[in-house]
Amino acid sequence: MSEKKLTIGTNTVEDVVFVKLSGVIDEDNTLARTTQKLAGRTIVLDLAEIKRINSCGVRDWVNWLSDLHAKSKTVILARCSPCIVTQLNLVNNFVGSAMVRSFFAPYYCAHCDLEVLCLLQVEDFAGQATPTAPKPGDPRAPGVQCPRRTAQCELEFDDIEAAYFAFLPRDGGHAVDAALIAHIEALSPSLRARIERLDTVAGDDSGTPLSGAYSPLTHTSVSLARDSLNMSAPPEDIAPPARPRNPLPIALSVVAAVLVAVLAWTVFGG
Repeated sequence: MSEKKLTIGTNTVEDVVFVKLSGVIDEDNTLARTTQKLAGRTIVLDLAEIKRINSCGVRDWVNWLSDLHAKSKTVILARCSPCIVTQLNLVNNFVGSAMVRSFFAPYYCAHCDLEVLCLLQVEDFAGQATPTAPKPGDPRAPGVQCPRRTAQCELEFDDIEAAYFAFLPRDGGHAVDAALIAHIEALSPSLRARIERLDTVAGDDSGTPLSGAYSPLTHTSVSLARDSLNMSAPPEDIAPPARPRNPLPIALSVVAAVLVAVLAWTVFGG
């Protein structure tokens, strides 16, 4: 199955452009061509549905952010998928002059045997000199919970905290980007509310579910749980349709039998 190429959707509200990127960022991306279309001074990138980015995509991504910065754009990265987080941790200038607001992190529920992605805010790590993953019930991170929400759920962070959270800005234990807060506070109340809604997973405008199954090798964006159509039992196996029988072999067998009978009658009965 071929991977979905990069698609870019935009929505301009006042002086802010909300950009939703979906699919794969590779050598066939169209990032550079969108620069002229982003007229607002603030660009909010929704990266939840980025499934993969290769080395060519990283190069073009870094150049794209540099171009936006050269045009005096303020770029905010929201709902970064795990593959984006990986690049944030691996490539020094991957974020450029942009600011990270929120990102997805992998969790695992041992009781449900379910891998889920939970949305975390950079603000969730304020005051932590060594970032630790929020646990279920933490009021700072209400999105950290198993989608099945049973009393037996045992949701735990499913990665190495020091490695996964290495990209977070930290200065004396303060993880929150002061410039990001100041920039958002300077926006109009309606725009601030819109950005807040974007970072609210449950019931957001995009229809993104609270959390979802994922594979770090394939799907890194949020998706419905693998058995979301039936949360109590796995789907039944569906037998493949029966293949139609080819009538040609049967016809050949009948003709052969007739020829043998005629030959035998001619030789022995004639």
